[in-house]
Amino acid sequence: MSMSELHTQPAWYGSVMGTGATSTLLFVTYESVQWPFLQWGAILLLWVATAMAVLLWPRYFRRLKDRNELAHEIADPTNGAMLATFPAGLLVLAIAWGGVGQESVPNNVALGISAILLILGVSIALIYSPVWAAVISRVEVPLDKVNGGWLIPVVMNLLVPVAMFPLVSEFPDHAPVLIAIGFGFLGIGALLFTAVFTLLVVRIATRGSLPAPLVPSLWIPLAPASVFGIGIIRLFQAGVETGIINEELLILAEIMAAMGIGFGIWWAIFAGIDMRRAVKNGGIPFHLGWWGVVFPVVSMAVGINLLDQLLDSAVIVPLIATTIGFGVWLFVSSRTIIAVIAERKRKTTTE
Repeated sequence: MSMSELHTQPAWYGSVMGTGATSTLLFVTYESVQWPFLQWGAILLLWVATAMAVLLWPRYFRRLKDRNELAHEIADPTNGAMLATFPAGLLVLAIAWGGVGQESVPNNVALGISAILLILGVSIALIYSPVWAAVISRVEVPLDKVNGGWLIPVVMNLLVPVAMFPLVSEFPDHAPVLIAIGFGFLGIGALLFTAVFTLLVVRIATRGSLPAPLVPSLWIPLAPASVFGIGIIRLFQAGVETGIINEELLILAEIMAAMGIGFGIWWAIFAGIDMRRAVKNGGIPFHLGWWGVVFPVVSMAVGINLLDQLLDSAVIVPLIATTIGFGVWLFVSSRTIIAVIAERKRKTTTE
């Protein structure tokens, strides 16, 4: 891709999602094994993700200057859904600041930042998600244009209850309302996932494998499956902490989280087989859509870690999951940095 294409890509906040989620992954793993380097790594990645979010922020608000061009971009079946990485990235940062942030700055400051990011993320998500759905429904989209990126507006809703967890613990008097809101967003995300995922399965079944550039988006279904489980666990934990939910009912959260993780593992094997096919048949060109692999894999690892904490079982499986998640983040981060440097050199040479 050219430098201009690289700069205007709508998926840039996918890097914020992936890096923020990796920060949370390292911290959740640290809670289990108490290895200090995991804590420091989590804090470092939190600040990296925050810096990236600030630097990339103007790329999205600049689009508001030309409403017609923005509407055209939203209607694009390949890239329109990628704009949802912006509010989703804010919500992932809200989650990270609500957890990891409390290890980096005073608790009230971390929770304040988390609350601001949560409000911003929810506000934009509530606007963009239905707008994208309305726009895309008015455009005649061929079935072969459907891809896993369409699930990103779904993931936004599932992130809300996870981001609310530390706030429920901090403000127990408002727990009933906050938990109800969390379950509401969980319902939105779960029902939308069912609809959009069905459409994706029909597309694969009737039109064959995705084109090589879109193959990374095939990993995105892992995200709703795992984040749904994480949201269930966090809402039930918040309910138990505040006395709203009986502790014995945590078994329901374990069951539903395990179901989501089970589906995610199956889908990961399927997506891996298809990715191997694409690599053998000419390879997959690198682009920002590769970040669509990072967040789903990392969120799956977070879900496995949280479920392991509830079950109090051996840590070897979550450690393997953490290693895989961090490895994927490291690989895509390196490729992104290499791509940016290469394009800058190319631009300098042509000038």
